[in-house]
This record gives sequence, structure tokens and C-alpha cells, in this order.
Amino acid sequence: MKTLLGTLLLAVTSLSAYDYALKPVRVTQDVHCFFGKPEIMDKTNNGNIVNSCYIDAGEGYVVVDTGPSYVYAQSAYNAMKKIKSLPVKLVINTHIHDDHWLGNNYFTEQGIRILGTDDFKVSADMSEPTRMQTYISPQSYAKTKPTMPTEMISSDSNLTIGTQKLQLIIAKHKAHTAKDMVVYVPKSKVLVAADLVFNDRLPSVRGGDINGWLSSLDDLDKLGAEHVVGGHGNRTDKKAAQMTREYFTQMRNEIRSAIAEGLSIDDTIKKVSMESYQKYKLYEGTHRHNVESSYRILEWE
Repeated sequence: MKTLLGTLLLAVTSLSAYDYALKPVRVTQDVHCFFGKPEIMDKTNNGNIVNSCYIDAGEGYVVVDTGPSYVYAQSAYNAMKKIKSLPVKLVINTHIHDDHWLGNNYFTEQGIRILGTDDFKVSADMSEPTRMQTYISPQSYAKTKPTMPTEMISSDSNLTIGTQKLQLIIAKHKAHTAKDMVVYVPKSKVLVAADLVFNDRLPSVRGGDINGWLSSLDDLDKLGAEHVVGGHGNRTDKKAAQMTREYFTQMRNEIRSAIAEGLSIDDTIKKVSMESYQKYKLYEGTHRHNVESSYRILEWE
């Protein structure tokens, strides 16, 4: 009996003992971010493939995206408390992809409000197991309960939290998703652009719109940010969106040319190989699908 109880206790302890060992990176004095690996989620990285940011508002933190699990969110906050022990005042979910918001219930358990777009009501499927539940380890997914934002907005919003004035801007066009929200911090000129900006790995436009994405990047340029933090990738200077823009611009031009030549979708996929982008992570699993999805948009122009 003692052996059985010991085994059960060990199992419970091991299930709850996983730690992502996250380390925040200073972007500016009042913005720190966690940068994920340029990989597909699996049981090795356990969904640590995404970026999440903490904005110091004096009286507390504003968290932008909570990551792939409860344990991730807990690990990130514990790491931030070592820099400055502040409560979390607000959480913002930038869009519906689950690697960005499955840490929500770590915060809602503490009564913290979470703000997202009303696209969660339309596009977040809560009836099926999440990708993270399927592909990452049970230890890293422990305690995770898919939790929607507590408040949802349908248009841009300006907020004052402590010492920070924040601009929450929803893309005017379908881009990476139907509604992508970014957070601009005027005080430090930091733009948390979420998945409108990728670097170190190729962006994915499946389910999105290449035209809307490029238009959205043009709109973001008007903010004049000095620091741009994407949803994936480590670059944070003001030209951090350069790869995403150049990749999609070249792709659109080449697909349009192929369509004008009368090429089928299969022939276009073969022709628009854009081999100079093979150096970026996830090229093999992403580029072909990007061309296919974009062809289906562009052929109707």
C-alpha cells in the first residue's frame, strides 16, 4: 500500500513539476519579452515557440499573450517577479491561435481580466482538443484549461494602465487571422506586433490573406515604432518586419506572374519556390502551403 501511494505521489509531483525555465529579454526599460524557438510545437519544446511580453506600468504588469499552457504562463510570471515583483493588472490576447493564449487560466484564477478581440466568439473552437494538448507533454500542459478572454472588443481601443498609455489596434484587413490585434506602447515606442511579424522562421498565411497582411504591415509602419516585437523570432529593432514583408511581396509578385501566364495552382507551387528563403526555419513545411493559400486569393483579383 505504501509503495502504491508513493508511486501515485511521484506521478502527481512529476506531472506538476515541469518548468519551462524561461528567461526574459529586455527590449526597453519597461518592456521585457520571452522569445520562443523557431520550431513546430512538440514534446521537446513543449510549445515554447511563441513570444510573450510584459509591459511595466508602474503599478503592475500588462501581459501580451500568455503562451501555450498554464505552466508556461506561471513560469514567465515567476521569471518576471525576479526582475520586479509586481502584480499583473491586465492580460491581452492578440489573436485566436492557441500557442498565444492557453496560459489564460493561470491569470483568470487570480481574478485578472483578459482582453481579446470578438473573433474569439467566432473562430476559437473550444469543442476540440487544442493543438498543444495533442502535441506537447502532459507535464507541460498540466492545469491548462482553455479559457476565453473575459472581455472582447471589436475596434481599436486606448487604455491607461498605471504609467502606460497603450494603443490596442486591430488590423483593418484579414491578415494572419480574421482579426489580428497589436499593442503599441508610445512611451517607449515599442510595438508588440504579434503574428503580423515573423523573423527567424517563415510566416504562415494559411487561413489568412496575403493582401490584407501586407496592407496591415503598411499600417503598422505609420506608428513609427523604434522596437518591433513579432509573435515568432528574436529580432526587435524597427526593421523586424522586413523579412515578413519582403517574403510576401516577392511571393505575391511571382504568383501574380504565374497566374498571368495561365499556370495551374500545382505548376505555380513548383515555380514559386523562392529558394533564397530556404535558410529560414520551417521552409519545408510552410512555404508550399503559403503559395497554395495565396494563389487561391490572388486568382480572383
